[in-house]
Amino acid sequence: MINFQAKSEHDLYSESLAPVEYSKRKIGSFGIGVIWFGIAVQVTSFLVMTPLVQYYTIGELVWINLIGQLLVCLACFVTQEIGLKYGVSFATTITAVAGPLGGKIVGLVRAMPAIIFVGLNGFIGATAINMFMTAVFGFSNMLVAIIINAILLILVTISGAKGIERFTTFAAPLMIIIGGIMFYVLMKTHSVSLIDVWDLGRTGGTSKSWLYGFGVCLGGYAAVAMGFNDFTKDCTIKNGNMKKAARTHLISYIIMSSPAFMFFTMIGIITVVLVPGMTGSEVLPYLTELVAGGNNLIIAILALFVFVAQLSTNTAANLFPSVYVICALAPKKINFKTATVIVGVLAFVLQPWKFGPILDVFLAVFGAAGGPALAIIAVDYYYFRKRKYSLGDLFNSRGKYFYWHGINPVSLSCYVSGIIIGLLFLDYNYFVSLAATSVLYIFAGNLFAKKFPVMVSETAEDLTNFTINDDSKIDHVI
Repeated sequence: MINFQAKSEHDLYSESLAPVEYSKRKIGSFGIGVIWFGIAVQVTSFLVMTPLVQYYTIGELVWINLIGQLLVCLACFVTQEIGLKYGVSFATTITAVAGPLGGKIVGLVRAMPAIIFVGLNGFIGATAINMFMTAVFGFSNMLVAIIINAILLILVTISGAKGIERFTTFAAPLMIIIGGIMFYVLMKTHSVSLIDVWDLGRTGGTSKSWLYGFGVCLGGYAAVAMGFNDFTKDCTIKNGNMKKAARTHLISYIIMSSPAFMFFTMIGIITVVLVPGMTGSEVLPYLTELVAGGNNLIIAILALFVFVAQLSTNTAANLFPSVYVICALAPKKINFKTATVIVGVLAFVLQPWKFGPILDVFLAVFGAAGGPALAIIAVDYYYFRKRKYSLGDLFNSRGKYFYWHGINPVSLSCYVSGIIIGLLFLDYNYFVSLAATSVLYIFAGNLFAKKFPVMVSETAEDLTNFTINDDSKIDHVI
């Protein structure tokens, strides 16, 4: 068992950020798969992924989206063990990499695009609520719809990972059924089969490497991958077998998320190809009209689908991880519930749906940070620290992870350099920045090892026993 005991020097500790004891974890392999299913079924993919049809055929995009999501799952696997083993979130473990102050900076860089997406997805959800109110009650008011959606987002997120799992388990059948109906009606209306449209596409008249498509998939979930321990800290380790638990969880979310992401993304892509001049933003209204045919009951059901899909994605992929970052900014003053309200309110006050043409640039710049961050976390945890952390120092702002004025200048310099390198190779941004940052951090870490020995070696005892009632592994985590 972990059995971390907070002391007076642990000023970065709070109940919201506390390590989750093995006996208190409630998310099994099926549960983490369900959560990922909810993340994968996102209505914003109609907007984000449909432009890829300019460069690829529909047949190619089926494989690109399927393999791309598989790569996303493998990226999540990199940080999965941190949560399973130590029961702590990204906002806590980033301290070992960047220092207590540097960790807050990196956390905010991760949280900013996520908060923007909370607002964007939330606006889509509010639009669906307004559509539902209009169809059922003949009442339309976007402000009321936005408030209702924000409240529900906050309530589901406050319930934690288990609450998100329960909601998505309830919502998944509706999403599968409605998705299947949309696909069937779309293909029947245009009198085509998947074989008929397989070679259609490349509407831009040009093609790109599949790596570009994979990079788009990875970029969309970069924030989830670099901090997947936000979820796995609540995941069980059955019979104390870490390796088996890690494999089982991975297989579960690969099976649950890859086909779902591919299928729902392809609905939007096929629609754009079959309807000349259609853009990604017009896909959902078109499909709603196509399926409902003006029937208010069907419109209400479709609106409910959009709302549910938005809620399951928004809580897990965007709101939930951002909350831990806000908690870590002032751990003694901000708890999980307060942080959830702060993120939810901030996302809607910013009104990102009004950002217009600068939104793409804003998200592109922050999205480029995903590859370098994952690279540094992986090198730090697996190569330098040999999969060990000192929990006591993670929660101590003056502990051994203090580095220089609370910042690790080496890791942050490599982080910024990796982002810049990635922006120079936009078509292969994620892969280039990931590889370049990994090599750069290994080299720089060894170069400055004498200056910051804690950066390249970990003296904490390894945590190797994961049984629920064993007290033999206590000293090293205090």
